[in-house]
Amino acid sequence: MVPLSPRNTLLSSTALLLALAACPPRVPVVDYGALGRATTPIELLERIANAEKQVLGLQGDSTLTINSPQGNGSTGLFLAVQLPALLHIEQLNFFNQPESVLVSDGQRFGLYDAREAKYYVGPATPENIGRFVPIVLPPEELASLLLGQAPKLKFERAALAVDEAQAVYVLTLERGPIVQTLHVDPKTSRVLKSAVKGIDTYDLEFSDVKAFGTASLPLRAQLTAAKASTRVELKYRNVKVNEPPDLTLFDLSAPDGITVVEVDERGVPRQGAGDAGTPN
Repeated sequence: MVPLSPRNTLLSSTALLLALAACPPRVPVVDYGALGRATTPIELLERIANAEKQVLGLQGDSTLTINSPQGNGSTGLFLAVQLPALLHIEQLNFFNQPESVLVSDGQRFGLYDAREAKYYVGPATPENIGRFVPIVLPPEELASLLLGQAPKLKFERAALAVDEAQAVYVLTLERGPIVQTLHVDPKTSRVLKSAVKGIDTYDLEFSDVKAFGTASLPLRAQLTAAKASTRVELKYRNVKVNEPPDLTLFDLSAPDGITVVEVDERGVPRQGAGDAGTPN
């Protein structure tokens, strides 16, 4: 065997690098799951709706991280959520004790503030729910988001494509100048990203989708409201899905001996509010 000279070795290495550079990049294989590839926007929307309705409720712990003009920080939460709009959200302190508790049945809300030793109660408007979370949402929409659902545009036109590089469906919904782009996991039919242009609203990202029997749930959700310079991230841990709900968690009765403050739709205390007692 004739040994390669340094020059021949260099030429061989160069040829190998050129050959590798000429190879096309490997494209991920898209896993369409048991249902196969969706071929129309309507078919995919039906699959999304079916996947989302498999999760009716959850209960467990989470970490909430907020970046907003009002401040940045993280806190532990205990949540219980049941469709269509039952909410129980506890903000926990360092010792894992509740600092505040929000409860809503979709029509009324109650907010216990341990630091003020007061219980605020009134209609479950977005403004009142926003006393607890840094986003103004009606309770049914907040409940849906906490269960990994993304709002869908009532569209006039729709288009479906596949982004093979990211291994996702790309569903585009349009109504007039408003355009919503959804990235959807082909295997679970769960929305992974929602971005809306043409209207002042928020964008969503879901990830860490986990199976719970035949259902699936994203364990991480991020909401970004660009105009409000606000980003909210929620990460679940030790969560239970679709177990029989503990309805006592959604009881709107005030704690014994706590001052009750009745507020209106805007969160303003009503005249004469502030007497201790239990709300009607």
